[in-house]
Amino acid sequence: MTELWQGDDGGRTVASCIEPVRRGKGGVVEPEVRTVADQLWLLPGHLQLILFEQTLAQEWPQTMSSANHRALDVTTALDVLATMVGEQVKADLVFVDVGPSLGALNRAALLACDAVVLPLAPDLFSLQGMRNVGPVLRTWRDDWHVVRERHMTGRDQATLPVHEFMPVGYVVQQHLARKDQTVKGYAKWAEAIPETFQKEVLGEAATSSVSVDADPWCLASIRHFASLVPIAQQARKPMFDLRQSDGIGGGQIQAVARCRGEFESLVKKLVDRVVGG
Repeated sequence: MTELWQGDDGGRTVASCIEPVRRGKGGVVEPEVRTVADQLWLLPGHLQLILFEQTLAQEWPQTMSSANHRALDVTTALDVLATMVGEQVKADLVFVDVGPSLGALNRAALLACDAVVLPLAPDLFSLQGMRNVGPVLRTWRDDWHVVRERHMTGRDQATLPVHEFMPVGYVVQQHLARKDQTVKGYAKWAEAIPETFQKEVLGEAATSSVSVDADPWCLASIRHFASLVPIAQQARKPMFDLRQSDGIGGGQIQAVARCRGEFESLVKKLVDRVVGG
């Protein structure tokens, strides 16, 4: 992948696909997606996306003007790109991975999303993160509704994203523990996750106190497979696909099986929540 970070990659990364839009020199470049596995493709990101952040921040207030097509082109560039990727490979689902930020870049990325999943850990930082993310998501959604209402006629309305980027659940990664038990120091934070998610992210009054495992909004509680991570990185493959030929042995074989089961369960719940819900 190192060649993607050198010079103009010609549509092989997200950054190069939207670069003409950022510079005001044209539209979104046709993406060149990479095949990762059967029925799985990837369009990598790039650190140069940071250059798009300032442009997005500057153009967002201008979207309120019904005559400012430049602002709309910039703000919706990632949605256009996501649509192009999906149509190119005839994908059923497009996953957008964003960093832990509430900046303009993530706001534009969410305009291309129907659903949002929050990765969490049982700690104070995740709880505070939900208190920040929830209200901001609702504000962004309300602001975009206003933008759409001001562009009710002409080509603008037909091309503006209609995605609501609604929260559909969260995934909790467990901290290192022995005998599959939560470390007591993190147990209290885990107990607070369901109520905080319902109140801060969903904007609803918490009806009752439930555990993470019993919370219907919890898509999965993933173990910390610390012993598998370095082997998977060395083998350049997912943890749940590791084999003895990759260097695992003993109890790690059972860990791989548990890992596969947990991720299969997560995927099934996620697809059901997004497609079936």
